[in-house]
Amino acid sequence: MEHVVTVRYLGGAERSMRVAAGQTVLEAAEASGVPIVSECESGVCGTCVAGCSKGRYEMGRTEGLSEVERDNGKILTCQTTVESDCTIELQYPLDDNAARLVQGDGVVTRVELVSSTTAVLFVDASALGQALNYRPGQFAQLKVPGTEEWRSYSYSSLPNAKNELEFIVRLLPKGAMSDYLRNGAKPGDRISLRCSKGDFHLRAIARPLMLIAGGTGLSAILAMAQSLRDVQLAHPVTLLYGVTHYEDLCKLDELRELSERQPQLTVRSIVMNADPRWPGPVGWVTHLLDADTLNHGNADVYLCGPGAMVDATREWLARANLQQVGMYFEKFVQTGARLRSRVPPQFDVKTADLAAIAREGRGTAVVIGGSIAGIASAKVLTERFDKVIVLEMDPQHRRMEGRPGAAQGWHLHHLLTAGQQELEKLFPGIIDDMVREGAFKVDMAEQYHLRLAGSWKKRCKSDIQIVCAGRPLLEWCVRRRLDAEPRVEYRYDTQMQDLVYDESTNTVIGVAVDGEDGLKVIPAEFVVDASGKNTRLPEFLERMGAGKPELEQDILNCFYSSMWFHVPPERQWNDKVMEICYAYRPNEQTYAAQYYVDSSRTILCCSLIEYNCYSPPRNVQEFREFAKRMQSPLVAQNIEGLEPASSVYNFRSPRMQRYHYEKLDRLPNALVAIGDSYTSTDPVAGLGMTITLQEVAQLRDAMQRYAPTSPQLPRRYFRAAGKIADGAWFVIREQTLRFSWIKDVEKKRPFYFGGLNWYMDRVTELVHDDMDAYRTFLAVIHMVKPPFALLTPVMIARVLGKWAWTKLRGRKTLIERNYAPTPELRSSGVPVARRA
Repeated sequence: MEHVVTVRYLGGAERSMRVAAGQTVLEAAEASGVPIVSECESGVCGTCVAGCSKGRYEMGRTEGLSEVERDNGKILTCQTTVESDCTIELQYPLDDNAARLVQGDGVVTRVELVSSTTAVLFVDASALGQALNYRPGQFAQLKVPGTEEWRSYSYSSLPNAKNELEFIVRLLPKGAMSDYLRNGAKPGDRISLRCSKGDFHLRAIARPLMLIAGGTGLSAILAMAQSLRDVQLAHPVTLLYGVTHYEDLCKLDELRELSERQPQLTVRSIVMNADPRWPGPVGWVTHLLDADTLNHGNADVYLCGPGAMVDATREWLARANLQQVGMYFEKFVQTGARLRSRVPPQFDVKTADLAAIAREGRGTAVVIGGSIAGIASAKVLTERFDKVIVLEMDPQHRRMEGRPGAAQGWHLHHLLTAGQQELEKLFPGIIDDMVREGAFKVDMAEQYHLRLAGSWKKRCKSDIQIVCAGRPLLEWCVRRRLDAEPRVEYRYDTQMQDLVYDESTNTVIGVAVDGEDGLKVIPAEFVVDASGKNTRLPEFLERMGAGKPELEQDILNCFYSSMWFHVPPERQWNDKVMEICYAYRPNEQTYAAQYYVDSSRTILCCSLIEYNCYSPPRNVQEFREFAKRMQSPLVAQNIEGLEPASSVYNFRSPRMQRYHYEKLDRLPNALVAIGDSYTSTDPVAGLGMTITLQEVAQLRDAMQRYAPTSPQLPRRYFRAAGKIADGAWFVIREQTLRFSWIKDVEKKRPFYFGGLNWYMDRVTELVHDDMDAYRTFLAVIHMVKPPFALLTPVMIARVLGKWAWTKLRGRKTLIERNYAPTPELRSSGVPVARRA
């Protein structure tokens, strides 16, 4: 059954569309050409947030929303299916075309029928009024002339000033576009277009490259190859092209010309069915694969074609044990095939042989989630188990790049000193690896230029070393260490649907994942939940009778927006690697960080953060305006005139949360939660990875003390992990609970909260001038020293001594100077910050 959804934009513009049963609002919007800004499309980043003012709906994964927002009708369009006609509200105008869609009409200029299954469509889109600036590999939606049907096709041509477009189209025995191209298409036909979409595109070439096309998948692959025509390449590129029948071959002359023009490009074609007219190899395109061409795994592969070809290639790589290959693909998907169920299935234990599952699982551990938490946990488990299976819901990823399941990956990441120490214990030499790959390891006191309490902090030397880089680099360096572990197996595109629980022994004995004929069981002796904030573990515990763990959370509505910029040599910093403007709370709700993504200093990442935010920037113009709202004019000045190296990456962290598993009376055996599945904090604090690695250290300790199925193991682990969370939350809440708009803030503030705030303000003022105090302050931030290191008698004497000396001289403190109320606001008591 279909329903009508009305999309209302800021400013009053509206668009209506039909949404099929099981189809998400975002899927319907893309199919109907209704612009909705999105990013990860997996419910994590929160970019596609909207409000539903009318109608009934159901949501799937909602990590990008807080409970308060869900209660107030906020939705993530990528996770929402509708159960009635609905109206949704977007906080940006339609005219700005925030979703970067260009719509209009083109004219069919020519159709070449290559074979009964292949055609090439030529379209003149000059009437669109603007040059299409798509990335080779992306696709456009075309409306079949004479119908209301839309179809998606990849460009086979490069962007050009005349908007002359080409598409290689697969002809089906029966289909709207297929029938039109075979029987009714003629030059001069008007054809509507929506341009351009898709995340399948060629990344920077950092190692040998292989492009694989199956049938009309050549369209996207050909555009990628053409983009390399006049590029000076440092690495070889191999293009493999396979078709079913000889008649299906097309564009061979263009491929030959490309290989002659680009010396690094080699083209190889293959036909599945033998034909006397074909002198080349016969078989599947995977028959052309070999380890030498793939540089024995140190290569990147791009595939476009039928799903069977993509799956066969992945299986070949697995059999060849080429674990380091980075793979990017675009599968052909039949129209309507993306509709899916939103309700996770449950495993029926009544029909299962639980004893057999338990026996089969001995010696095997399963980790749910493949990010830093999952990788580190898997490494620890190899010390105890013969086999460790890591379930990763994202597609295969083996290079330094963000991914949907870690939508925060494009933003600032720190590895604090305590985290470095724990990571080195797991992977000796890993920090040096990161530095060799481009991460910075620097003296934070010397190389970080910090704005604290409204003034720029003096820099000095200390022994606090911080590792700074984009998350893709950090995660990739750790991940490739795990690839060398023979006991670890990664399973991609795999999502845990349920846990297999034996009530008679109170033990988790496996996990259930999607299979071809329903749920498939992966037996295990031990399970680690590292799936992140959207963990299903609390619901599972409630269903098994243990009760839901107490959830402690603070609603922050923290929105990150980041862009990368090219930095010419004359604009590069030589005396620092980062500038950070910390928010002085509650007076300021914005935070900015600008840093080099690696040691080449050629790319500057600018991350702009605001609390309680619903309207982040969505294009470069809005981003530059947003930068001008930050506490210091330097933020906008640092990116003024720089050429963007990325689009705007958005990520919402709606809350910091913590599950109190340690308070449950009955915990199942052989199951623990780690990382964001257990506790998460305000991302601005930069403690996330370090806390996770300390939790992994506690898991390692518990595994050394107890058998995997011992009831004592989860109890000891959760008690120890709880103490880590206690310390982190104490430090962070001293800042976050200053915001009066946080839900139930008065109940959450301890009786001593006002005194603690006053004292920490004085500490902040002290560290501007007292370098020894600053070093202690950094040691606490890096979790090398406990928070009470700031409350020793010596530190208290320094803090109070500076404040008293300032007052005795009749002067204002630093914070009083920077945040004194203006005359017109003095009566209201609202302080205004000085921009510096």
